[in-house]
Amino acid sequence: MRILTLGPPGTYSEKATKKWTNKNIKNPEIKLKSSPEEVINQINPKTIGILPIENSIQGTVLQTIDLLNQKNVKIMGETIIEINHCLIGHNTENTEIIVSHPQALAQCRNYITNKFSNAETRTTGSTAHAAKLTTEFTNMAAIAPAETAKKYNLNILEKNIQDVKQNKTRFIILATKDAEPTGNDKTTLIFSVKQKPGTLYKSLKPFAKRQINLTKLESRPSRKKLGDYYFIIDIEGHRKKPKIKKAIKELKKQTEQTKILGSYPKAKNQ
Repeated sequence: MRILTLGPPGTYSEKATKKWTNKNIKNPEIKLKSSPEEVINQINPKTIGILPIENSIQGTVLQTIDLLNQKNVKIMGETIIEINHCLIGHNTENTEIIVSHPQALAQCRNYITNKFSNAETRTTGSTAHAAKLTTEFTNMAAIAPAETAKKYNLNILEKNIQDVKQNKTRFIILATKDAEPTGNDKTTLIFSVKQKPGTLYKSLKPFAKRQINLTKLESRPSRKKLGDYYFIIDIEGHRKKPKIKKAIKELKKQTEQTKILGSYPKAKNQ
């Protein structure tokens, strides 16, 4: 089985992928790609993809959600890893530029402000790419995992620099089909509502009256016109469960569009 995720070597995506495949796939062939679009576009019956979808500090990874709304793939699993950012580079005294993925920079904003108020920050495509770039400039430091420092022969200048210590990221496993029921599942849906008073309330009512728990509710601009949004929800339970099937059927009557992104087992460390 081919497994696609975000590179270059040393990313948190690669770390999450190895964690999930070690428990679920024998002899995986892991391939690192340069963008989420490349990962999703190459998913087929023999290839799955793994992408970040949510961070406990910064929230939803918007690019992933937008791609799920546009593409015909399903969520068939999830995994969660702890995020422990390190400042890696050559030495602290010469650090004038700090580079990393936008999410990592945001998660360490207070640290950067307090310790390197005069430093310039620059964004890169991944934490691993930031580390690779840092090898070329002595006045540069990267925010990345500790393992990445070893991979690129850089020094760990400071550990655990994220502003909130309980920092976790949820990754989703994407395939052409979602998972069968396990008894401990969740379902993710995307829907858009008609521009009328009370439509969001009416859309969520089918879940409330059946005591189906919503663990996530978020809105995103539809990119069609100003003020037009679609909603993302996570609910407890599998789409094949009778009461959830009935709730989704009622939901469709209240919405302009409903898309089931998939039902899948909950991550065990959630």
